[in-house]
Amino acid sequence: MTKYTINKVFEKRFSYPIWKIEVDSANNNLAFECRNPENTLPSFSICTFNGESKLTDYQENEKEWTLETILGDFLILKKYGTSAPIQAGIKIIDYNSKQVIATFSQYILKEIQGNTIIAVHRSIPTGLLFYIDISTGSVVNKAPDNSNIIQPNDIEYPAIYQGKLPYFMTPIVYEDHIWIQPYTKGFIWTYHQKTPNGFDLHLILSTKNEIVEDLIVINNLSKLILQPYFKVKDYIFFLSDTKQEIVTYLV
Repeated sequence: MTKYTINKVFEKRFSYPIWKIEVDSANNNLAFECRNPENTLPSFSICTFNGESKLTDYQENEKEWTLETILGDFLILKKYGTSAPIQAGIKIIDYNSKQVIATFSQYILKEIQGNTIIAVHRSIPTGLLFYIDISTGSVVNKAPDNSNIIQPNDIEYPAIYQGKLPYFMTPIVYEDHIWIQPYTKGFIWTYHQKTPNGFDLHLILSTKNEIVEDLIVINNLSKLILQPYFKVKDYIFFLSDTKQEIVTYLV
């Protein structure tokens, strides 16, 4: 019989609200973009799926820089525009040494494949592609061999349960929705429960016939969370309602 367990891995709090999270599932790393509400300047942090910090509050002094992705040892930033979602600007940072590998003001990031950024020139938005090697910052106009490798996306989200609840779930009193996700030979369930101080967010593991484990993952939320978590491999990541705290469980 499969043994189901839920183990808390880490809890991390940030100085400012989280605006964006990117995942490098191949290396079990998370990258966070936080924004100071007073001046909207970004800072970037990186930790492993087990909570080990690799970069903390790396500051940028231009608010237009935003997180694109994390890939191996490199943090990739791009610029967003005031009148368009993306404008010219790409920055590659070796986050272990905090060394900026390259900064480009003339290229607009289109996509990332393998170890290559595919970009266009701001003066030639169509028809001509440039290929930037992430590890060196070198630019060529011919696609390298690894430029067709797509990075895996292992992020999963639960779905709102819309059917008739199984008998073992019917006694649960919940607010708004119950979410469900298949897991091995059973299911992951998530729901909010009203308390005198707000809402508690619950996580349940079940077989097809019974609840195996039910625990509160976040206490006293001031409001309901629209998307309760995202899952990568066997790790489940919960953001608080203030977006300044992340709590991680291993199932």
